[in-house]
Amino acid sequence: MVKRILFTAPDTYHVSLHEAFGKRPTCSFHPMFVPFISSTLLPPGGTFLPFCNQLASYDYIICTSIMAVRALSSAGVDRSLIDGKVVAIGKDQKVVQEFLGVTVALPHAKPSLMGIIEALESEQALQSKRIAVLWPKYSGLPVPPTITNFQNALSATGADVSYVYCYRTTAMSDEYYAETADALRSGNISAVALTSGGEAYVLSRIMKFAETQGQPVNVPIYSFGPYTTRCAEEAGLNVTGTSPNQYSFSDFIDYLETKL
Repeated sequence: MVKRILFTAPDTYHVSLHEAFGKRPTCSFHPMFVPFISSTLLPPGGTFLPFCNQLASYDYIICTSIMAVRALSSAGVDRSLIDGKVVAIGKDQKVVQEFLGVTVALPHAKPSLMGIIEALESEQALQSKRIAVLWPKYSGLPVPPTITNFQNALSATGADVSYVYCYRTTAMSDEYYAETADALRSGNISAVALTSGGEAYVLSRIMKFAETQGQPVNVPIYSFGPYTTRCAEEAGLNVTGTSPNQYSFSDFIDYLETKL
């Protein structure tokens, strides 16, 4: 029987995933790509344009996802004003270099939002620093506890922090829950691969929907790095396995091959 893994990653990650699979001569499973969340850039108003006009005044610019990096890239900002200031999580550090052509700040931070906090706390005179956080608005999704915890921890550092909304993250419509649950129950999907906390929340809603229908879903769930696993567990999911890092989709695929 052919093994199929359902990747729930948003389409913003599909190019990178396809590239990772394309570099492999063979693979022991077939990937299926069904985005459980989608992200779009917000119109350049609100807090984003004022932020772009004050780039020189910031010491750090924290990108909470690849979409935040895309927002910076789309704004056509002067790269000299952000070189060495942009902080990103794990694999998104490479995206900063590719899209913006600048050196990342805090390159050795652990690949999570709290890892960024730890790295910042090791910096000198943090209370005198000005920090911008490029932030999502959520539609159909709660603000994840990891986001709230990060915000509280960042406030506790005493730094001057500005939160800049630059993209919107939207959940899969619940009108697709029934057919998604049917697919997961069919036996044709060997496992689900999560790459973010938003996907984990949607999957948890699908699982709960299936339970209310009297037909629970029982499928292994594998997670892209400890940060994603933490989000999944906070959403009430039982994670079967966690890849060791959150830097490389190729590493994630390698990990999945050892488990299936």
